[in-house]
Amino acid sequence: MFKHILLCTHGTAGAQKAEAFVFRQSAADSALQVSVLTVLDEDWRLMTGDDWLNSSKTHTAFLDHVEEQVSEEIGEEWQRIRDTYPAASEAVFLQRTGSIAETITRVANKLHCDVIAIGPYQKSKGIFSHAEKGLRARMKNEILHPLLPCPLLIIP
Repeated sequence: MFKHILLCTHGTAGAQKAEAFVFRQSAADSALQVSVLTVLDEDWRLMTGDDWLNSSKTHTAFLDHVEEQVSEEIGEEWQRIRDTYPAASEAVFLQRTGSIAETITRVANKLHCDVIAIGPYQKSKGIFSHAEKGLRARMKNEILHPLLPCPLLIIP
């Protein structure tokens, strides 16, 4: 039915549901192309505090370090996907930084995807609760929906 799926994942339990669904479909249909997208929300680079008053160079160096660390974690998540789903060996993995909704739709447009697959909405457990694996940024549906270039499939 679909030729190219954009699977958006950030490693959380909800996103892993979407991964399982998409790669089951991919295993059943060898012609199905899957692109896996992880978006690093651009807002994280706006972190500021009193400790940055001394040097913008220190601030920039720290932000670069954080971005490198997060990129390594994303790489580990992608390896988990490859290890879990043999069909993922044929997938294209993409990491982008930007507004989550706008980045998803821009990539879907550029790749000419037929459908975008995401996991279900997961209520945030709060900043001080047991940390769930994956990126914590959430996307607002009212921003995403008007931008959609193709159907959105939410895997429950």
